[in-house]
Amino acid sequence: MRLGEYLALAGRRLQKAGADSPRLCAQVLAENLLGLSRLECVLATRRELDSREIAALDALVDRRAAGEPLAHITGHKEFYGLDFLVTPQTLIPRPETELLVDTALELLPDPQGELRFADLGAGCGCIGLALARCRPRWRGLALDLSAEALTVTLANAQRLELAHRVRPVRADLFAPPLRPASLDLVVSNPPYVAPGERSRVMAEVLRFEPHTALFSPQNGLAHLDAATQAATRSLRPGGLLLLEHGDRQGEAVRGLLVQAGFAAPQTRRDLAGLERCTLGRKAAL
Repeated sequence: MRLGEYLALAGRRLQKAGADSPRLCAQVLAENLLGLSRLECVLATRRELDSREIAALDALVDRRAAGEPLAHITGHKEFYGLDFLVTPQTLIPRPETELLVDTALELLPDPQGELRFADLGAGCGCIGLALARCRPRWRGLALDLSAEALTVTLANAQRLELAHRVRPVRADLFAPPLRPASLDLVVSNPPYVAPGERSRVMAEVLRFEPHTALFSPQNGLAHLDAATQAATRSLRPGGLLLLEHGDRQGEAVRGLLVQAGFAAPQTRRDLAGLERCTLGRKAAL
């Protein structure tokens, strides 16, 4: 069977299984297995697949048809134009989280300025590493409670040649080991889904992604509040806090920042028009 024929069949099967972008999904699986680039896969549609390749591709398509995330099958996910390793122990990076990176770079625009930051609840490290890649003189800490997640963070830092500037640290978000007034930026995409909102979470996410990185008590605000308190202690006067949160939490998160002494917090919307990121600056002395 030729590759093009296989991709058409696999795409139809994934479509019947309800997979998003089924033909593209089949192509990504083929690229990963056969070691082809996107362009090479497009140009190789007449390539004959042998029986071992077909069996291996069938196994991958079976996994995706059963609902396993594509990023877990391939072990990779793109974020901010960079390729990140991901595992079932980390959240899969999502496009809406790029708003955190965009906002930090917009509000801290000096490309040669030195800056110290912390990424709280780093997961695979995508936020902090994307920031460091865009700002060559920034240095930061990537904090996470999960040792497995930090192993992925370190691997990504090494692959991106950023391990000398972004250091993984195992730490509890509720008691992070950050020195007082030592940072210019704190950024966090913490757990923020209220336990009572499980029905709003995609079934695929519930089945395959770590619940400790999804759910937070106190109507989803406990970890957001902890990140705010950590930023209050660790930011220098005038330092910037950026928090990702749920699309219904903007008002509540602004309230948390006001209570913690942040000046005039603002909430920004993602490309879907949903409130997604709230920011504030620590009041100057």
